[in-house]
Amino acid sequence: MKFPQFISRLLVLGIFVPLALAAQPGPAPAIAQGPSIGGIALGGPVGVLTDQQRASYEAALNNERGRMLELQAGLRAARQDFVVTSVDQKFDENVLRQKALAAARFEAEMAVLRAKAMSQVQPPLTPEQIEKIKAGQPGPVRPLGRQQFERPAQRQPPAGTNQDVNGLPPKK
Repeated sequence: MKFPQFISRLLVLGIFVPLALAAQPGPAPAIAQGPSIGGIALGGPVGVLTDQQRASYEAALNNERGRMLELQAGLRAARQDFVVTSVDQKFDENVLRQKALAAARFEAEMAVLRAKAMSQVQPPLTPEQIEKIKAGQPGPVRPLGRQQFERPAQRQPPAGTNQDVNGLPPKK
């Protein structure tokens, strides 16, 4: 892979994905409130797990929570360092490559922790689940943890009134 492609992909993953996750409605990210599976929560292999397997996966990952928090903090710092260096007046490709690889090491460690948690899932994955994961055909994306993130029902204005759903007069 050419260096500019590597940098652009790293920036997309490092900057835009966390921004997209932060823009999601609902409570704060799971890492702040309970078990976390990081980026894999968006679908991935976790989508094929049964409820019992998901609980087992979350418990295994929760055992590594301290290490995950350390790695996430290091990753944020490494990404910030890369961005600061990339806008510096003096461009040095080798220095930028080293900083990008430093950030990638944190991501690799987090991926290994997630894989370790997946290897500890009980009951073990069925051959069908393994084939779906290998084929890249994960199951439906479901909310993680014990909290169900639901969108509140839309309120309807009172019938026969000239008011909006909040009981206010309509805008002019």
